[in-house]
Amino acid sequence: MVKPVFINVPYRKIEENLERILNLGIGIEIYLENNLIEEISDRDAREMGGMLVGHGIAATVHAPFMDLSPGGYDRTVRRITKEKLKRAVGLAHLLHAQGVVCHPGYDKWRFDGNEELWLEGSVDTWTEIVKEAKDGPLLMVENIFEEQPSTLIALLDVFRDQNLWFCFDSGHFNLFSTVSLDGWLGPLKDRVREMHLHDNHGGWDEHLPVGEGTFPFRELKTFLKGMDGIIFTTEVHGESRAIESIKIIKEFLS
Repeated sequence: MVKPVFINVPYRKIEENLERILNLGIGIEIYLENNLIEEISDRDAREMGGMLVGHGIAATVHAPFMDLSPGGYDRTVRRITKEKLKRAVGLAHLLHAQGVVCHPGYDKWRFDGNEELWLEGSVDTWTEIVKEAKDGPLLMVENIFEEQPSTLIALLDVFRDQNLWFCFDSGHFNLFSTVSLDGWLGPLKDRVREMHLHDNHGGWDEHLPVGEGTFPFRELKTFLKGMDGIIFTTEVHGESRAIESIKIIKEFLS
């Protein structure tokens, strides 16, 4: 089975790169940054979605994340976060996106290791966002600064029968994880719906093509055997390496 490959593209860059996207035969993960999300009208998003469907281009959405905190203690911060995430889900509907990837916001330093405090705020936030995504795109949370999967396991367990899933990011795992790949993916295997595949050397989020850093991609490939229905997105910084990265990831998934 041919596995779908996507590449991240900022919303404003889609039209100017349309021909290249079509020639490469890939889907796109549309990045909606914090300020832009307030400028995009429903009409614009609906027209963009119609164009993508008309050209047969599959899409997902990456929600805004700068300054946001879905599990934050401050109610005002959570309210603003909810507004941004709800808008992202609304635009995803209009764009005919298959999924929406969000940052869960746990950081042991900012939360002083208090996972329960983060979980309490997170449940409040995601209860509303999950309702917003009803009958729509898959809603996914991505590992960012988490050293182990305990917070995401706890969150997804609360929403185990609802539309909240996991997006595994290989680069973030390589930077921050203190447990093995199996330690992450084993308990979350049934919740994985997307993977962001990029590489680094463990010191900085370099967003290199697959195989150019130290992430254990051979181990990941073994894990992927027999798994279907996952969206694979290559997240490489810089247009000059995009085509190379797409080729590499297609070879990796073949």
